[in-house]
Amino acid sequence: MAATIEARNLWDRIGELLFANSLDPTVSNFDICRRYVLGADDALVRSVDQAIARHGGLTRTAVAGLVALHSRAIATDEIIRFAQEARQKAEEAATAMGDAQDGTRRFADALEAGASTLATGQGPELVIADLLAETRLMTERAWAAEDKIRKASEEIQGLRAKLAEASLTANSDPLTGLPNRRALEARLRNAFDAAKDERVTFSLAICDIDNFKRINDTHGHPIGDQVIKLIASSLSRVGSDSLFVARYGGEEFVVVFDGNEPDEAMSRLDTIRADVAARQVTLRQTGETLGRVTFSSGISGMRGRRDVSAMLKAADEALYRAKNEGRNRICLAD
Repeated sequence: MAATIEARNLWDRIGELLFANSLDPTVSNFDICRRYVLGADDALVRSVDQAIARHGGLTRTAVAGLVALHSRAIATDEIIRFAQEARQKAEEAATAMGDAQDGTRRFADALEAGASTLATGQGPELVIADLLAETRLMTERAWAAEDKIRKASEEIQGLRAKLAEASLTANSDPLTGLPNRRALEARLRNAFDAAKDERVTFSLAICDIDNFKRINDTHGHPIGDQVIKLIASSLSRVGSDSLFVARYGGEEFVVVFDGNEPDEAMSRLDTIRADVAARQVTLRQTGETLGRVTFSSGISGMRGRRDVSAMLKAADEALYRAKNEGRNRICLAD
């Protein structure tokens, strides 16, 4: 009983958090709220507290950033397995409830039949004995059904949590730990819709590592992977709920700047670019010096653009211009 009360309190607190912040009860929103209420993930709790302090609550934009920043990689087949197990447990619970209902109906029928027999004055001792036996059977069935339902409910709760986490972590890039392209596309759609609804703006940047093919050809793909991780770390080090970083594919990254016009986004990103360009990169394994590793970027805003695809296209064109103008620079889209 105590476990049931504790679980109910947990659900109530999660529901209150969703309702208080006008969040839809989606898997992603539910999981962020669940992990925050449980308090087991210190990094997530800090991020949520910061978002609440900054915005006065959890906006859709903030939650979308939290989802991506606190996800981990997991295989798709595990998601399917969790879903199948949860369905199986739900069916077991439904069966147990059906058994309990059938037992109740049988007991009611026995009571009615016994009452009719007693009304005729025939064999009261036998009727009472039959009713007592039926009562004992119904009680045993009820206890068994209650135990099945309780166990199934606990297992469903655990599987639901795993499914929510698995759905989130399927959106991570295994090399860098950043959100992958799938997560980025969802994040951009949410950002665009939220910006329109809340009458705010956002900008995005496409970043591309300069001369990456030459790095791969000269030093090999394992070193190329280390360079990708270096840039990923540099970009994500300043990550927050207002700056979202994802691996777009290959040596490209996309940075989303919530609430920033393109010139503001350029100022923030240029600080990172300059910091990266100032370093002399040395390979830990061999002590070999790679020299400077730089990246170029194109930035676009949402004003005057009908959708996210138009923003990405404009940013890509600006990136192409930055490459042509000498690399290691940032250009704003027209």
